[in-house]
Amino acid sequence: MTDPLRTDGSVEIVDDVDNGGEADTSGAQTPIWKPNRHEYGVMLTLSLTSLLVALDATIIVTSLSTITKELNASTTQGIWIGTSYLLACASTMSFVGSLSNIFGRTELLFSAVSFFTIGTIVCCTAHNIGAMLAGRSIQGVGGGGVIVLAQLIFTDIVPLRYRPKYLGIIQGAWALGTCLGPILGGSLAKNNLWHWVFYILLPICGISLFLIPWTVRLDGRKASLKNMLTRVDWIGGGLFVSSTTSFLIGLSWGGIQYPWSSASTLVPLIIGGVGMVATIIWERTSPYEPFLPSSIFHNASAIIVYGGAFFQGFLLYGQLYYIAFFFASVQLKSTLGTAVVLIPPLVTLVPSAIVVGAVITRTAKYRWAMWSGFAILSISAGLMIIWDEHTKASVWASVCVVIGIGHGLALNALLIASQSSCKSGDEALAASTYVFMRSFGMACGVGIGGTIFQNIMAGKLRDLSLPTSIALESEAYISVLHHLGDTPERAAIIFAYRFGFRGLFGCFCGFAGVASIATLFVKHHEINKELVSEHKLRYSQRFDQTAQKEATGTTTSQSLQSNC
Repeated sequence: MTDPLRTDGSVEIVDDVDNGGEADTSGAQTPIWKPNRHEYGVMLTLSLTSLLVALDATIIVTSLSTITKELNASTTQGIWIGTSYLLACASTMSFVGSLSNIFGRTELLFSAVSFFTIGTIVCCTAHNIGAMLAGRSIQGVGGGGVIVLAQLIFTDIVPLRYRPKYLGIIQGAWALGTCLGPILGGSLAKNNLWHWVFYILLPICGISLFLIPWTVRLDGRKASLKNMLTRVDWIGGGLFVSSTTSFLIGLSWGGIQYPWSSASTLVPLIIGGVGMVATIIWERTSPYEPFLPSSIFHNASAIIVYGGAFFQGFLLYGQLYYIAFFFASVQLKSTLGTAVVLIPPLVTLVPSAIVVGAVITRTAKYRWAMWSGFAILSISAGLMIIWDEHTKASVWASVCVVIGIGHGLALNALLIASQSSCKSGDEALAASTYVFMRSFGMACGVGIGGTIFQNIMAGKLRDLSLPTSIALESEAYISVLHHLGDTPERAAIIFAYRFGFRGLFGCFCGFAGVASIATLFVKHHEINKELVSEHKLRYSQRFDQTAQKEATGTTTSQSLQSNC
């Protein structure tokens, strides 16, 4: 019998007795897919690169205030240490994904890790805020490439139904990085070793650069360099990157560096918005290979799912970043103590995502996870509103655990929903768009979150007849709070901090509620789809002498099973 998913024989064909109760009731056969050693090798390499990016993303959270202080930077500049990375990451990843369709996955993944390594070296040697922001931006380009290419390569080698299950390997590495990051960052910052926040990333960069050409060998369409260069949509890519960057800069400046009504805020917002519209129009008429084709937005479910990805990214980074900020300022916890606060949501997020992924693979149902995930996030964000300087550890830890579970439920469900709702052959483009929307949300979560918090806090400081400049320097002012002593002045300032966070957490609750309602309108689409990709894994005796034997043997050695 011909295998509908793979041509290398690495699947079993079984009668589909249990298809999760949805969609396919025709008695058709469902393949049982199992990765061979080479495919496991690719997954482990992608896991290492994901560990690298996850560690970098979270290690900066608990060390940011120390880095800001040591570089003599303002709070606004300190926020940009995080925002510049997310901005570069979000604005370039879709174009990087498009380039990989033309130049190859392996080549672009190697280039992305190389960019990340160069940016890390710049950060290691930075002695002023300008150099640090430059290094973080270069890291962002590389990190964005790593994130999107990990998803694309996974899409190339794993059938849709089995992606949630085997994504657990990569998500496990991500969990390790996200858990170690805050602790390492807090410990290094506490001992005035903040440069090592970046130095410890270099060995992982080196190992990744060694493994990528050895394991991740995917063959795409063969073409000359001239032909590949002419296929690139340079105009569309330039429009997209520049307009996204401009829009995010305007969002980050509004209410912090400049008033919302000022030209300095409105001009980049307008330019960015017009540029995004121009990009969409160009992509519909471009003679080149589009990186944002209209076909992936062909139904309402797809549009809602991409919106859900934006909100999930917005809430994830917004909550992690400002939870740490809350406990550092309102409860005056140390850098290491703040890192400990982030452990509950990070420890529960990925395990819950792995469990959900296995359930989705087993049942072929995914919408329940979206619905329950955003509902839980809405409730947990609402509970954050009642936090104050006296909230007990048992209370905030329980809320943080619920936050992690909520994100874990939504994470895999949204990814699978985006790929199941697209047309055949568009899975890689859908994955790229999903990752972009999620990363765009992350950048907005930190930037817009800072704007909301500082504006609300400044209003309360004004009501208390305190300097509104404290809100603009709210992160740097934490060290001042520690030295004020238990005075009425400190109590009033902490009250203003708490008021700002209360307003911000209320906004998070509203955003999660909107996403929860919107995803109710997502329709179910079948996930037992054929694996369609132009990028095929090239087997080699140098890596795995038994790969072909494993691949051809599984179809004849296994008996029929009653369910998948």
